[in-house]
Amino acid sequence: MRKRFAKAIAVMTLIAALTISWAVPSFAADAKEKPPETDSTSAIVMDAETGTVIYEKNAREKRDPASITKILNCLVVMDRLDPERQVTVSFDPETEGSVMHLVKGERISVGDLVRAMMIWSANDAAEVLAKETGGDIDTFCSMMNEKAASLGAGDTLYTNPNGLNPPGRVNNITTAYDIAIIAAEAMKNPDFAGIVSSPGLTIPATNKAEQRKHKSSNRCLWDTKTKFEYKGVKTPLKYDGCKGVKTGYSSTAGDCFAGYAKRGKTQLIVVVLNASHEEPKFRDAIKLWDYGFDNFRTYYAARSGDVLGKQKVAGGSLREVDLGTEEDLAATVGRDYRASENTEIEIQLNSDKVKAPVRIGTVLGAAVLADENGEELARQDLVALETARQGGPLSRIGIADEDVPVFFAIVFTAFALAVVIALLKRKRRKTGK
Repeated sequence: MRKRFAKAIAVMTLIAALTISWAVPSFAADAKEKPPETDSTSAIVMDAETGTVIYEKNAREKRDPASITKILNCLVVMDRLDPERQVTVSFDPETEGSVMHLVKGERISVGDLVRAMMIWSANDAAEVLAKETGGDIDTFCSMMNEKAASLGAGDTLYTNPNGLNPPGRVNNITTAYDIAIIAAEAMKNPDFAGIVSSPGLTIPATNKAEQRKHKSSNRCLWDTKTKFEYKGVKTPLKYDGCKGVKTGYSSTAGDCFAGYAKRGKTQLIVVVLNASHEEPKFRDAIKLWDYGFDNFRTYYAARSGDVLGKQKVAGGSLREVDLGTEEDLAATVGRDYRASENTEIEIQLNSDKVKAPVRIGTVLGAAVLADENGEELARQDLVALETARQGGPLSRIGIADEDVPVFFAIVFTAFALAVVIALLKRKRRKTGK
């Protein structure tokens, strides 16, 4: 017990330290319409690319996330286990709530367990993965909390891997804001995104069970039959552009949903917590997605890897290196904002010239996207896009290795001209002209 308490204190200290240095980018674009009324106690809409909060309602209020816990579980597992790895269940797994009915002695792959956990929301799969990854539940929960801290989720502390709490008791704590951060990061992983975008799954037969099939618990991926009245139109729960991520429910958490949808270049994360029932949480998400897409968009000023400037290099194999950003330089703007006309990219170098060697990825300044008033909309580290090695002897006098052939060509040409001129003068002297 003391060991577990000490771990929790250490993790919370790490979270607090990281939270102080992490902030959401500022956002000043105005919406054309008011945000919708929602049934959920807490809600948020976040631009998944920029981290900009478009709308929030009690988003920093600490709440139970129920099975949304499994997003973080999945990220930790994907960091550490090969999906092809075969697992033999060595204990009697969880039987409460949504389960795939795993039994002791069953042999199944990590990949199938992950899919069952994220699509089926299988509590027993989450438990097996936790013990396979961490050895025991406490160790795995420490891994989850460290992962949350590394992402900047400062109010997240989990003590179980699936969000399944004893009746009337809250174990896992987070906020809608933290969940949005975690979900946005998770969707950058193509393997994760591929799993949670599936409307259903089929688990092959194992040594202990026949083939298993189930629909996703995320009805925004597939439910075209259930409809509700919205803006005078019968609207289905299946949402155009929805690609994930995770649902949740418990008696302490209420109905919860973290969803991702993309339209054009804009990607929005919606999180709703403590809705009154299953359908209201999806209705809330749909209303908030519509509000976000109708009023805002993501403007990409530069893509990762684009050459945005040059950095002079002293004593290197190159006289200068190309500069760009590792992440896209983007900002959330109003739907009608003419960003291409009203913004510019400012290149801020740390130094006029740097000494070799300079490696790819070395931070050499910042790329700042500003509007016509000079207000900063977005910022990314400016990094070297190529490597400049330590130069040869001539680099000490300002001649980079790449310029050595040209240098010697010039020297040879000058020498040849000097010889020709000398010969011509000698010939003239001999002929007396």
